[in-house]
Amino acid sequence: MSTLKVLTSLALPLLLVVTAGCSGLLDPEDPGNLVPGTVDDDPSLPAIELAGTRLHLQTFGDPSDPVIVFLHGGPGGDFRSMLPLAERYDGASFADDHLLVFWDQRGSGLSRRHDKESLTIDRFVADLAALVDRFSPDAPVLLIGDSWGGMYATAFINRHPDRVRGAALLEPGPLSHEFFDLIKDDLIDMDLGAEWLNDWTFSQEILTPDDHARMDYQRCLGLQDSQPRFHIQNDPPAPIWRLGALANRCIETEGLDDDGNAIFDFTDNLAAFAPEVLFLASGLNEIIGQDFQALQRTAYPNATLEIVEGCGHDFHWVKPAETVARIRQYIARLNSRETGGK
Repeated sequence: MSTLKVLTSLALPLLLVVTAGCSGLLDPEDPGNLVPGTVDDDPSLPAIELAGTRLHLQTFGDPSDPVIVFLHGGPGGDFRSMLPLAERYDGASFADDHLLVFWDQRGSGLSRRHDKESLTIDRFVADLAALVDRFSPDAPVLLIGDSWGGMYATAFINRHPDRVRGAALLEPGPLSHEFFDLIKDDLIDMDLGAEWLNDWTFSQEILTPDDHARMDYQRCLGLQDSQPRFHIQNDPPAPIWRLGALANRCIETEGLDDDGNAIFDFTDNLAAFAPEVLFLASGLNEIIGQDFQALQRTAYPNATLEIVEGCGHDFHWVKPAETVARIRQYIARLNSRETGGK
Protein backbone atom coordinates (compact mmCIF):
# COMPACT_ATOMS: atom_id res chain seq x y z
CA MET A 1 0.00 0.00 0.00
CA SER A 2 1.37 3.44 -0.92
CA THR A 3 2.27 6.04 1.70
CA LEU A 4 -0.53 8.27 0.46
CA LYS A 5 -3.14 5.55 0.97
CA VAL A 6 -1.77 4.70 4.41
CA LEU A 7 -2.07 8.35 5.43
CA THR A 8 -5.61 8.43 4.14
CA SER A 9 -6.64 5.30 6.07
CA LEU A 10 -5.19 6.66 9.30
CA ALA A 11 -6.62 10.18 9.06
CA LEU A 12 -10.12 9.56 10.40
CA PRO A 13 -9.31 7.52 13.52
CA LEU A 14 -6.46 9.84 14.42
CA LEU A 15 -8.55 12.97 14.14
CA LEU A 16 -11.54 11.50 15.94
CA VAL A 17 -9.39 10.49 18.88
CA VAL A 18 -7.60 13.82 19.01
CA THR A 19 -10.80 15.84 18.84
CA ALA A 20 -12.24 13.65 21.60
CA GLY A 21 -9.65 15.20 23.89
CA CYS A 22 -7.67 12.08 24.79
CA SER A 23 -4.30 12.88 26.34
CA GLY A 24 -0.90 11.63 25.21
CA LEU A 25 -1.77 11.60 21.49
CA LEU A 26 -0.21 13.65 18.71
CA ASP A 27 -1.93 16.88 17.74
CA PRO A 28 -2.16 17.37 13.96
CA GLU A 29 -1.65 21.10 14.50
CA ASP A 30 1.87 20.56 15.86
CA PRO A 31 4.70 20.69 13.26
CA GLY A 32 5.70 17.30 11.89
CA ASN A 33 2.70 15.30 13.07
CA LEU A 34 0.41 15.48 10.04
CA VAL A 35 3.10 16.05 7.40
CA PRO A 36 6.90 16.35 7.70
CA GLY A 37 8.15 19.64 9.10
CA THR A 38 9.73 22.29 6.90
CA VAL A 39 13.20 23.77 7.27
CA ASP A 40 11.70 26.20 9.78
CA ASP A 41 10.50 23.29 11.93
CA ASP A 42 13.50 20.98 11.57
CA PRO A 43 16.97 22.60 11.82
CA SER A 44 18.66 19.32 10.83
CA LEU A 45 17.43 19.66 7.23
CA PRO A 46 19.97 21.01 4.71
CA ALA A 47 18.87 24.55 3.90
CA ILE A 48 19.92 27.92 2.57
CA GLU A 49 18.73 31.47 3.22
CA LEU A 50 18.08 33.10 -0.15
CA ALA A 51 15.90 35.82 -1.64
CA GLY A 52 13.99 36.46 1.57
CA THR A 53 13.11 32.85 2.23
CA ARG A 54 14.60 29.61 3.55
CA LEU A 55 14.90 26.78 1.06
CA HIS A 56 15.42 23.06 1.53
CA LEU A 57 18.51 22.49 -0.63
CA GLN A 58 21.16 19.83 -1.15
CA THR A 59 24.25 19.86 -3.38
CA PHE A 60 26.55 17.17 -4.76
CA GLY A 61 29.91 17.67 -6.43
CA ASP A 62 32.64 20.27 -6.61
CA PRO A 63 31.48 23.92 -6.30
CA SER A 64 34.10 24.93 -8.88
CA ASP A 65 32.53 22.74 -11.59
CA PRO A 66 29.76 23.82 -14.00
CA VAL A 67 26.36 23.92 -12.31
CA ILE A 68 23.24 21.86 -12.98
CA VAL A 69 20.08 23.14 -11.25
CA PHE A 70 17.24 20.65 -10.83
CA LEU A 71 13.65 21.92 -10.91
CA HIS A 72 11.05 19.57 -9.45
CA GLY A 73 7.44 19.15 -10.49
CA GLY A 74 4.25 20.52 -9.01
CA PRO A 75 3.81 23.38 -8.59
CA GLY A 76 4.42 22.66 -4.94
CA GLY A 77 6.27 19.34 -5.22
CA ASP A 78 9.72 18.44 -3.91
CA PHE A 79 13.01 17.13 -5.28
CA ARG A 80 12.95 13.71 -3.61
CA SER A 81 12.04 11.73 -6.75
CA MET A 82 14.74 13.53 -8.75
CA LEU A 83 17.58 12.37 -6.50
CA PRO A 84 18.17 9.14 -8.49
CA LEU A 85 19.44 11.39 -11.29
CA ALA A 86 22.48 12.10 -9.08
CA GLU A 87 23.34 8.41 -8.71
CA ARG A 88 26.17 6.58 -10.46
CA TYR A 89 25.28 4.63 -13.63
CA ASP A 90 27.82 2.78 -15.78
CA GLY A 91 30.49 4.02 -13.41
CA ALA A 92 29.70 7.73 -13.78
CA SER A 93 27.63 10.42 -12.10
CA PHE A 94 26.76 13.97 -13.12
CA ALA A 95 28.48 14.98 -9.88
CA ASP A 96 31.85 13.81 -11.26
CA ASP A 97 32.13 16.97 -13.33
CA HIS A 98 29.22 19.21 -12.24
CA LEU A 99 27.90 20.79 -9.10
CA LEU A 100 24.35 19.46 -8.71
CA VAL A 101 21.85 21.73 -6.95
CA PHE A 102 18.61 20.11 -5.78
CA TRP A 103 16.13 22.37 -4.01
CA ASP A 104 12.49 22.66 -3.01
CA GLN A 105 10.97 25.78 -4.49
CA ARG A 106 9.41 28.57 -2.44
CA GLY A 107 6.41 27.32 -0.47
CA SER A 108 7.05 23.79 -1.76
CA GLY A 109 8.32 20.49 -0.38
CA LEU A 110 10.20 21.12 2.84
CA SER A 111 10.99 24.78 2.11
CA ARG A 112 9.50 27.67 4.08
CA ARG A 113 5.78 28.35 3.67
CA HIS A 114 4.57 31.79 2.54
CA ASP A 115 1.32 33.65 2.07
CA LYS A 116 -0.20 34.04 -1.38
CA GLU A 117 1.35 37.46 -2.03
CA SER A 118 4.80 35.83 -2.17
CA LEU A 119 3.78 32.92 -4.40
CA THR A 120 3.91 34.34 -7.92
CA ILE A 121 5.66 33.51 -11.18
CA ASP A 122 7.70 36.73 -10.89
CA ARG A 123 8.86 35.69 -7.42
CA PHE A 124 9.72 32.17 -8.56
CA VAL A 125 11.76 33.52 -11.48
CA ALA A 126 13.55 35.92 -9.12
CA ASP A 127 14.29 33.03 -6.73
CA LEU A 128 15.90 31.01 -9.51
CA ALA A 129 17.92 34.07 -10.60
CA ALA A 130 19.18 34.45 -7.03
CA LEU A 131 20.05 30.74 -6.91
CA VAL A 132 22.03 31.02 -10.15
CA ASP A 133 23.83 34.08 -8.75
CA ARG A 134 24.72 32.18 -5.60
CA PHE A 135 26.08 29.01 -7.20
CA SER A 136 27.22 30.15 -10.66
CA PRO A 137 27.74 33.92 -10.69
CA ASP A 138 30.16 33.89 -13.62
CA ALA A 139 28.75 31.25 -15.95
CA PRO A 140 25.36 30.15 -17.28
CA VAL A 141 23.85 26.98 -15.82
CA LEU A 142 22.21 23.86 -17.13
CA LEU A 143 18.59 23.36 -16.06
CA ILE A 144 16.90 19.97 -15.68
CA GLY A 145 13.17 20.43 -15.12
CA ASP A 146 10.55 17.75 -14.50
CA SER A 147 6.91 18.39 -15.49
CA TRP A 148 6.08 21.77 -13.88
CA GLY A 149 9.86 22.11 -13.50
CA GLY A 150 10.13 22.13 -17.30
CA MET A 151 7.59 24.94 -17.43
CA TYR A 152 9.53 26.78 -14.73
CA ALA A 153 12.79 26.34 -16.64
CA THR A 154 11.13 27.71 -19.77
CA ALA A 155 9.71 30.71 -17.90
CA PHE A 156 13.23 31.48 -16.63
CA ILE A 157 14.86 31.02 -20.06
CA ASN A 158 12.19 33.25 -21.57
CA ARG A 159 13.29 36.10 -19.27
CA HIS A 160 16.98 35.31 -18.79
CA PRO A 161 18.23 33.48 -21.90
CA ASP A 162 21.81 34.60 -21.24
CA ARG A 163 21.94 32.83 -17.85
CA VAL A 164 21.26 29.32 -19.19
CA ARG A 165 23.61 27.20 -21.31
CA GLY A 166 21.08 24.47 -21.96
CA ALA A 167 17.99 22.71 -20.62
CA ALA A 168 16.68 19.17 -20.40
CA LEU A 169 12.90 19.31 -20.04
CA LEU A 170 11.40 16.08 -18.73
CA GLU A 171 7.87 15.94 -20.16
CA PRO A 172 7.03 19.55 -19.27
CA GLY A 173 3.49 20.74 -18.76
CA PRO A 174 2.01 23.26 -21.20
CA LEU A 175 4.38 26.13 -21.95
CA SER A 176 1.65 28.59 -22.97
CA HIS A 177 -2.11 29.03 -22.92
CA GLU A 178 -2.28 27.71 -26.47
CA PHE A 179 -0.70 24.40 -25.47
CA PHE A 180 -2.80 24.27 -22.30
CA ASP A 181 -6.02 24.58 -24.29
CA LEU A 182 -5.11 21.44 -26.22
CA ILE A 183 -5.17 19.24 -23.09
CA LYS A 184 -7.15 21.10 -20.43
CA ASP A 185 -10.13 18.74 -20.53
CA ASP A 186 -7.95 15.64 -20.07
CA LEU A 187 -5.61 16.63 -17.23
CA ILE A 188 -7.61 15.27 -14.27
CA ASP A 189 -9.82 12.16 -14.10
CA MET A 190 -13.11 13.40 -12.65
CA ASP A 191 -14.85 10.01 -12.49
CA LEU A 192 -17.25 10.47 -9.55
CA GLY A 193 -16.68 6.86 -8.49
CA ALA A 194 -12.89 7.16 -8.37
CA GLU A 195 -11.26 6.28 -5.04
CA TRP A 196 -8.93 9.29 -5.11
CA LEU A 197 -11.87 11.68 -5.44
CA ASN A 198 -13.71 9.90 -2.61
CA ASP A 199 -10.61 10.16 -0.37
CA TRP A 200 -10.22 13.87 -1.07
CA THR A 201 -13.92 14.66 -0.65
CA PHE A 202 -14.19 12.67 2.59
CA SER A 203 -11.20 14.51 4.01
CA GLN A 204 -13.16 17.76 3.76
CA GLU A 205 -15.62 16.37 6.31
CA ILE A 206 -13.00 15.72 8.98
CA LEU A 207 -10.21 18.20 8.30
CA THR A 208 -10.49 21.91 7.59
CA PRO A 209 -7.60 23.27 5.47
CA ASP A 210 -7.01 26.27 7.71
CA ASP A 211 -3.21 26.04 7.93
CA HIS A 212 -0.37 24.95 5.64
CA ALA A 213 0.03 21.49 7.17
CA ARG A 214 -3.63 20.62 6.70
CA MET A 215 -3.73 22.04 3.18
CA ASP A 216 -0.58 20.13 2.25
CA TYR A 217 -1.98 16.89 3.68
CA GLN A 218 -5.17 17.21 1.67
CA ARG A 219 -3.15 17.95 -1.44
CA CYS A 220 -1.55 14.52 -1.06
CA LEU A 221 -4.82 12.60 -0.91
CA GLY A 222 -5.38 10.53 -4.01
CA LEU A 223 -2.71 12.38 -5.95
CA GLN A 224 -1.23 9.20 -7.44
CA ASP A 225 -4.55 8.16 -8.94
CA SER A 226 -5.99 11.44 -10.23
CA GLN A 227 -4.26 11.23 -13.64
CA PRO A 228 -4.52 7.60 -14.84
CA ARG A 229 -3.75 8.47 -18.47
CA PHE A 230 -0.34 9.76 -17.39
CA HIS A 231 0.48 6.10 -16.54
CA ILE A 232 2.35 6.96 -13.37
CA GLN A 233 3.72 3.93 -11.52
CA ASN A 234 1.89 3.18 -8.27
CA ASP A 235 3.86 0.22 -6.89
CA PRO A 236 6.04 1.73 -5.64
CA PRO A 237 5.13 5.33 -6.43
CA ALA A 238 7.72 8.04 -6.87
CA PRO A 239 8.37 9.27 -3.31
CA ILE A 240 7.56 12.70 -1.93
CA TRP A 241 8.29 14.40 1.36
CA ARG A 242 5.53 17.00 1.32
CA LEU A 243 3.49 19.01 -1.16
CA GLY A 244 2.91 22.76 -1.02
CA ALA A 245 -0.83 23.21 -1.57
CA LEU A 246 -0.92 27.01 -1.49
CA ALA A 247 2.03 27.29 -3.87
CA ASN A 248 0.24 24.91 -6.22
CA ARG A 249 -2.98 26.89 -6.08
CA CYS A 250 -1.38 30.31 -6.46
CA ILE A 251 0.91 29.47 -9.37
CA GLU A 252 -1.82 27.61 -11.26
CA THR A 253 -4.49 30.28 -10.78
CA GLU A 254 -2.10 33.12 -11.69
CA GLY A 255 -2.13 31.78 -15.22
CA LEU A 256 -5.94 32.08 -15.49
CA ASP A 257 -8.24 35.05 -16.07
CA ASP A 258 -11.40 35.73 -14.07
CA ASP A 259 -13.36 33.33 -16.27
CA GLY A 260 -10.89 30.49 -15.76
CA ASN A 261 -9.31 30.77 -19.19
CA ALA A 262 -5.55 30.24 -19.46
CA ILE A 263 -3.63 33.40 -20.32
CA PHE A 264 0.00 32.55 -19.49
CA ASP A 265 2.80 32.42 -22.05
CA PHE A 266 6.37 31.34 -21.23
CA THR A 267 7.40 31.29 -24.91
CA ASP A 268 7.21 34.83 -26.30
CA ASN A 269 10.98 35.47 -26.02
CA LEU A 270 12.35 31.98 -26.65
CA ALA A 271 13.61 33.05 -30.08
CA ALA A 272 16.45 34.70 -28.16
CA PHE A 273 17.68 31.31 -26.90
CA ALA A 274 19.99 29.67 -29.42
CA PRO A 275 21.37 26.55 -27.64
CA GLU A 276 19.80 23.16 -28.19
CA VAL A 277 17.08 22.18 -25.72
CA LEU A 278 16.37 18.52 -25.00
CA PHE A 279 12.77 17.41 -24.58
CA LEU A 280 12.36 13.96 -23.02
CA ALA A 281 8.94 12.31 -23.15
CA SER A 282 7.55 8.98 -22.03
CA GLY A 283 6.20 6.37 -24.37
CA LEU A 284 2.97 5.75 -22.42
CA ASN A 285 1.67 9.15 -21.30
CA GLU A 286 -1.48 9.77 -23.32
CA ILE A 287 -1.88 13.44 -22.38
CA ILE A 288 1.48 15.22 -22.33
CA GLY A 289 3.64 12.44 -23.76
CA GLN A 290 5.49 12.22 -27.05
CA ASP A 291 2.78 13.65 -29.33
CA PHE A 292 2.23 16.68 -27.10
CA GLN A 293 5.96 17.31 -26.63
CA ALA A 294 6.48 17.10 -30.40
CA LEU A 295 4.26 20.17 -30.58
CA GLN A 296 5.81 21.93 -27.60
CA ARG A 297 9.39 21.65 -28.79
CA THR A 298 8.53 23.95 -31.71
CA ALA A 299 8.33 26.81 -29.19
CA TYR A 300 12.14 26.74 -29.08
CA PRO A 301 14.25 27.58 -32.15
CA ASN A 302 16.53 24.58 -31.57
CA ALA A 303 15.06 21.58 -29.76
CA THR A 304 15.24 17.81 -30.02
CA LEU A 305 12.77 15.24 -28.72
CA GLU A 306 13.67 11.79 -27.41
CA ILE A 307 11.35 9.10 -26.04
CA VAL A 308 11.82 6.90 -22.97
CA GLU A 309 9.76 3.85 -23.88
CA GLY A 310 7.76 1.53 -21.62
CA CYS A 311 6.88 4.00 -18.87
CA GLY A 312 4.75 7.03 -18.08
CA HIS A 313 5.15 10.54 -16.75
CA ASP A 314 7.43 9.47 -13.88
CA PHE A 315 10.06 7.99 -16.24
CA HIS A 316 12.88 9.82 -14.47
CA TRP A 317 12.01 7.72 -11.38
CA VAL A 318 11.15 4.46 -13.16
CA LYS A 319 14.08 4.55 -15.59
CA PRO A 320 16.67 6.91 -14.07
CA ALA A 321 19.66 5.24 -15.75
CA GLU A 322 18.18 5.71 -19.23
CA THR A 323 17.11 9.25 -18.38
CA VAL A 324 20.62 10.09 -17.20
CA ALA A 325 22.15 8.51 -20.31
CA ARG A 326 19.98 10.67 -22.60
CA ILE A 327 20.88 13.83 -20.67
CA ARG A 328 24.57 12.88 -20.64
CA GLN A 329 24.55 12.56 -24.44
CA TYR A 330 22.84 15.94 -24.65
CA ILE A 331 25.47 17.58 -22.43
CA ALA A 332 28.17 16.09 -24.65
CA ARG A 333 26.53 17.77 -27.66
CA LEU A 334 26.43 21.10 -25.81
CA ASN A 335 30.10 20.74 -24.88
CA SER A 336 31.04 19.93 -28.47
CA ARG A 337 29.22 22.95 -29.88
CA GLU A 338 30.62 25.27 -27.23
CA THR A 339 34.17 24.19 -28.15
CA GLY A 340 33.57 24.35 -31.88
CA GLY A 341 33.32 20.58 -32.29
CA LYS A 342 36.76 19.90 -30.85
